[in-house]
Amino acid sequence: MKYFNSILLTCGLFACTKTETIAPKPEPGNRIESFRIVNVQGDPLEAAISDKENTITVYLPFYKQLSILEPAITLPAGASISPASGTLVENVFEALRTERKTTYTVTGADGSKREYKLQLMVLQPDLVLKEVTTPDDIKVFSINMKEQYSSFSVNIQGSGFLENNDLMRVVPVDADGKELPPFMLGITNLGDITRITIHCEKYQEPFSPLVQALPATGLYRLRVYCYGRVKTLQFPIRINKMQ
Repeated sequence: MKYFNSILLTCGLFACTKTETIAPKPEPGNRIESFRIVNVQGDPLEAAISDKENTITVYLPFYKQLSILEPAITLPAGASISPASGTLVENVFEALRTERKTTYTVTGADGSKREYKLQLMVLQPDLVLKEVTTPDDIKVFSINMKEQYSSFSVNIQGSGFLENNDLMRVVPVDADGKELPPFMLGITNLGDITRITIHCEKYQEPFSPLVQALPATGLYRLRVYCYGRVKTLQFPIRINKMQ
């Protein structure tokens, strides 16, 4: 009988225990709920959104070679965003090359604001370059400004290049680390992703930005931008600009 009463007492104690439900903290109204890139074949590209770092990270598959992004953005009720959803992110290659970031400003229904930075990350194989010259044998290339037409070309071999020249740049880098304007890219080797050919030519005025920027002579390392990758050759070439 005592055992039975003990069970009843225990059950009574548990039956009288009150469970308190704590409501979850509401999400801020000035946040981005989702960010998708929709101008792709198949499923949209889902961005990773960090409310702690206030970043939007989009991982771009290398093989898609996107040059323009169209985002579809979802917000809480009553919120707005600038630039608006659907506003194109143009010239993706230049954004990658210069590390330019787009800023999105979200305004909640209560008027509070938050800024997000768009970060673009390319899932891309490594860019491998074969040296054009050596410390003991620096190759010399010349432009003769006295001639009506003068030019030189350089072949760079390696792997990880693209067939699309619009998504590549090659620039000379001087001894101080300053980049000069880019070379022209050759089109004779389109389809061959094991080499690229760069050109510098003087023909008629106005001369190309590179020809105008070159001093009389100098040593330059070649820096290759290939979509989301960048690599600089270790050993320089010499360029002579003969007046």
